[in-house]
Amino acid sequence: MKYSEWRLLPSETTNGNIDLGLPTVESALLFHRGITTKKDAESFLNPSSSSLNDPYLLPGMTACVRRLQLALKNNEYIGIFGDFDTDGITGTVVLSKGLRDLGGIVFPYVPHRVQEGHGISSESIEFFKDKNVTLLVTVDCGVTSFEEISSAGDAGIQTIVTDHHSPSERLPNAVAIVNPALHDSNYPFDGLTGVGTAFKVIEALFQTYEKSVPEYLYALVALGTISDVGRMRDENRYLARKGISVMKSLQMPGIDSLIRKAGFSKNRISSENLSFGIIPRINVAGRLEHADLSLRLLMSTDSEESADIANKLEYLNKKRQVITEKAVSEARNQLIRNNPEKIPSMIFSGNKTWPAGILGLVAGRLSEEYHRPVIAVSGVGEYLRASARSIPEFNMIEALRTCESVFEKYGGHPMAAGFTIHKDNLREFRQQMSSIADELLGQLCVGSVLEIEYEITPGWLNSESLKFLSDLEPYGDGNATPVFMTTGVNVLDTRAVGKERDHLKLTVEHKGNLFDAIAFRQGNRLKEARGDLDIAYTGGVNYWKGRESVQLTVQDFRKSNQASGSS
Repeated sequence: MKYSEWRLLPSETTNGNIDLGLPTVESALLFHRGITTKKDAESFLNPSSSSLNDPYLLPGMTACVRRLQLALKNNEYIGIFGDFDTDGITGTVVLSKGLRDLGGIVFPYVPHRVQEGHGISSESIEFFKDKNVTLLVTVDCGVTSFEEISSAGDAGIQTIVTDHHSPSERLPNAVAIVNPALHDSNYPFDGLTGVGTAFKVIEALFQTYEKSVPEYLYALVALGTISDVGRMRDENRYLARKGISVMKSLQMPGIDSLIRKAGFSKNRISSENLSFGIIPRINVAGRLEHADLSLRLLMSTDSEESADIANKLEYLNKKRQVITEKAVSEARNQLIRNNPEKIPSMIFSGNKTWPAGILGLVAGRLSEEYHRPVIAVSGVGEYLRASARSIPEFNMIEALRTCESVFEKYGGHPMAAGFTIHKDNLREFRQQMSSIADELLGQLCVGSVLEIEYEITPGWLNSESLKFLSDLEPYGDGNATPVFMTTGVNVLDTRAVGKERDHLKLTVEHKGNLFDAIAFRQGNRLKEARGDLDIAYTGGVNYWKGRESVQLTVQDFRKSNQASGSS
């Protein structure tokens, strides 16, 4: 991606005011994450279970645990309803498997994205009625499902809501609502995801029975937390770090089959591998078919069944990649055609043939490329579906709240949201959202900024520094993968690679040392990638046929006669 500005972050540690007992670059990386003492550095680099907060500090937890204990004691049939993305699916598996480990009779369910949409559906209530369920527990949804929870009550089903989304003024008539986002919540950490909230229920329940939480559940929590871009600090950081460690050590047929299919090494699995290799394969079932496929994979204890489902997900993922690239290209052309002179403050894109499951991917790609909030719409008939992706300067869910009267359904976060809207309301909605974006963003949306943590020579990336970068993992919101820059790199070889020739493979030289580099989705810049360049990149290790080598993943590059720090 070509950024409009490179911004080199300040390194206050170099003036001697802060001593973390580490070399300069390492100290600067921690300083950029708000870490200024040796004690904080130690707890960040080696997170421990002391980061976990008391689950009973969550609102509604006491009532939730009491009702679950009663259900377990009386052998009630318990339904678990989760959202159809990785956060919801993993949370559904955490609750289902955790309750089964305590002897519970559990029926997990995830909805069909197109036929049922977000939130509790009438189809799911019928499913639970047929199974004689008397207690329903939601995961990653439910805090705004007023009518559906009332309908479940009429059918003799009580509901516990576990969710992390922002509630509206009223709350559903549930037995308990466990949600750190509730207005009266005093929970010390506000970054829990859907799976994280579900895990806290299991944690509280197992504490009550004086049992240890099963280790394998942490792997599922890591997957869901990373997928939902949970803030990677404090409790989330510990949960994700421990979960990745569990993935490396325990045999888990479902996750292991995905790791093999993606071509990763189980004992080297990283948060980046999960984000770009494993999670897209879990999400793809809900995007193109039914998320139940991924639910069955993660619930499975059978290696043969897991391998079979993983093969199906692999096929769907390749299909999804082709459909997404075509849709992104169409959306990009649409934008340029409709806005030949200036990119608007908010981008709207739509095509009735785009599958609802890829709208978030289309919106995300355009938002990344143009540094604008984006809404992508599709559908035929009376009702249209949309996904929205945003930038840090624009709170998408707050903006949508100002238009809530035009939606059939909506929900989400500051950076990602979705809704269903009647086609007759679309024009009014577009005008209102465009006006909000123009007012809030003004001149802020002039371009995308790449934050660079330190100017180094690629030779800094040795075994010691790479170990430190590994200790910084897992990466995510609040702990971004460090981006470095090097000026005056000589490009010895560059070529477009990939099926569509949309990536660049480079061999670069700096101070007599050669390095391999890859620039994803920058194949269209082949002619620029020659001569002497400044490069902005992340550093890592490439494993190939038993060989390890340093690989630079290039985020952006420019001709090296430009000054350092900004372009």
